[in-house]
Amino acid sequence: MTANLSEERGTGGGRRLRRALPALVAAAFVLLHVFGYPATRFSNDSYRYTREAYEFLGDAPREATRKAVAAYCADTARLVHRNRMLHQLAFRAPGREAEYARRCEQRYANGLEPTDPRYEKIFHTRPGYPLIAAPFVALLGAKAGLTLVALAFAMLTGYLVYLLLRALRAPPATAVLGQVLAYVTPLASWGGRPLTEGPTLALLTALLVASVWLLQGRVPAGVLLFTGAFGLGLAVRYSSFLMAAPALTAAACAALLFVPRTRHRGTWWLAGLSAGGTAVALGLSRALKLPGIGESLQDTFTLHWTRPEIADPWSALARLNRQYWVQWLQDEALAPMLLFLLAVGAWGVWKRSVPVALCVIAVGATGFAATAAHPLAVELDRLYVPVWLIAVIGLPLAVTRFSAVRFAPAVPPAAPSAAQAVAPPAAPPSP
Repeated sequence: MTANLSEERGTGGGRRLRRALPALVAAAFVLLHVFGYPATRFSNDSYRYTREAYEFLGDAPREATRKAVAAYCADTARLVHRNRMLHQLAFRAPGREAEYARRCEQRYANGLEPTDPRYEKIFHTRPGYPLIAAPFVALLGAKAGLTLVALAFAMLTGYLVYLLLRALRAPPATAVLGQVLAYVTPLASWGGRPLTEGPTLALLTALLVASVWLLQGRVPAGVLLFTGAFGLGLAVRYSSFLMAAPALTAAACAALLFVPRTRHRGTWWLAGLSAGGTAVALGLSRALKLPGIGESLQDTFTLHWTRPEIADPWSALARLNRQYWVQWLQDEALAPMLLFLLAVGAWGVWKRSVPVALCVIAVGATGFAATAAHPLAVELDRLYVPVWLIAVIGLPLAVTRFSAVRFAPAVPPAAPSAAQAVAPPAAPPSP
């Protein structure tokens, strides 16, 4: 009896540990980012989100600009100090960061460049992130407030990956592996910065969780999550969700056409919500006169309207894409880790569920679509960071499948009975 009680206690303790493991992994992720916080950059984009946050807090535009410039210059001065401390000669010299920050504030007294209204409008169409961050900016300061919100969404991304894998009936350890992968890939390194990547990635992952629920017939929960994530996503960065909606529409339609078992109410809801989301996004873009692909191309080829607009941006885009992707593939060929992980991840999720794989690959591919629209080497992997969702979701499923094949117990064939020995062979199964 004592042994049985001890075993039950041990089983209960193990169960509690498994339940607490996702929270422990998330806490470790936050601690790592708190330690790495000084290495994060308060960029030009961060300055613009800060200015909007201060305006939401009630500051006049000029005062909001002054505070945002001060935050940008202070962080840039700290970056100069970090670089100086690693210089083999300058690290022994006295620091002049305060002077640098003062000169920076004087130089950008009227705001950071570029200041063209067409460029400014791009950020005015993304009110969601600075609005959510505004209370934390007031409480903690510009960089800390923006980073806290971005980090919370990045942490949420990992937990949503965990939920998605559990919805696919992955073992708890496999689901935690997916959460860990979300925290050690560029999903976290970009998602934890004071930019819109954190909220965008979390909301794209929420769309995938909702898609899985709908494909499983969990219609009310799937509809609610899809609608909320998509609506908030449009407010955070509508261009990303304007690409995700038609991608999910195509995935749902492909599932309905080629996977008969998905021809049920949930999949039709997924197709309808995605198509409706596309229509809503396009309608809002036209009604509110939001910047479209034409403005985006001119922004790219005029260096944010600091140069005259070009006559044929589409041919320039095609030429730049040809050059960009050849060089990108050459760089990847030297160390094709991303390509390898994408291939294994796509295989893993495809083997688990073709309809889910269609959705995951469709949303992940929006990263490459965004890069094709802005083939800029200076952006490195920031634009295509959503493709890591394919690897993060698919790799744990691939590992599970590999291990099931590799470690499956060998069962010796049973000796036939006398009746089986004389029985005539069974007819072959029908195709």
